[in-house]
Amino acid sequence: ERDRLNLRGLVPPRVKSLEEQAVRVMAQINDFPDDLEGSVEANKFLQELHSRNETLYHRVLCDNVEVLAPLVYTPTVGHVCEHFGKQFRRARGMYFSVRDRGLFSSMVWNWPHDDVHIIVVTDGSRILGLGDLGAHGMGIPIGKLALYCAAGGIA
Repeated sequence: ERDRLNLRGLVPPRVKSLEEQAVRVMAQINDFPDDLEGSVEANKFLQELHSRNETLYHRVLCDNVEVLAPLVYTPTVGHVCEHFGKQFRRARGMYFSVRDRGLFSSMVWNWPHDDVHIIVVTDGSRILGLGDLGAHGMGIPIGKLALYCAAGGIA
């Protein structure tokens, strides 16, 4: 696998099991302070993990959904959404605008994955009592989708 992905020499030689990696991730999560700032930082950490290693992210979330739910969704996600534009790393959803009316069907073909099991749709308005956050509200469906997948066992 390392040769196929051109990773030989770029990662340490020791291979850790998914379970060992999950324990390490939870140890790092537990090191964040137990306050709003720590929760926001833990959320960022989890977002970065999600971008780097989706398999590990979903394993950790499935195994620790009760502990991690407040970090990936309410109450932390409201604050994260207020700053979503500054933290944006990569697309984790699709954006449909009134200007795209009539093009929605063709737009879904732009999604880079064919094997879609679940979607979350929102109009982005009145998010968690914060008002209309527009595109910054994308954190809500991202968090919901992660929790739905973990709770539904489809991660």
